[in-house]
Amino acid sequence: MKGNDFMEVVADPKTGASAEAEKITDAEDLKAATSQKAAMAKAKVPLLAATETAVKANPGFVAVSIFPDLKNGQATAEVTLLQGTTLKKVTEKLD
Repeated sequence: MKGNDFMEVVADPKTGASAEAEKITDAEDLKAATSQKAAMAKAKVPLLAATETAVKANPGFVAVSIFPDLKNGQATAEVTLLQGTTLKKVTEKLD
């Protein structure tokens, strides 16, 4: 978030620095961003820690994306992992 606006940020995978950021204006994307904000408001575990837990539990995989979500009122994160050409999605608890 930047002020009251939601931003989509793409990070450089080598440095972790923000490569680009743009304001989210699409209605579907805004709905998803609002849901993610609600999940993070309940979260007690940072997304980075959830990502590290997922990678540690899946040797040889690297994280390529993470999205916070509320499932049955519980804050979770869906982590997408990649090993070679194999994608794997895992869910980590954020509370």
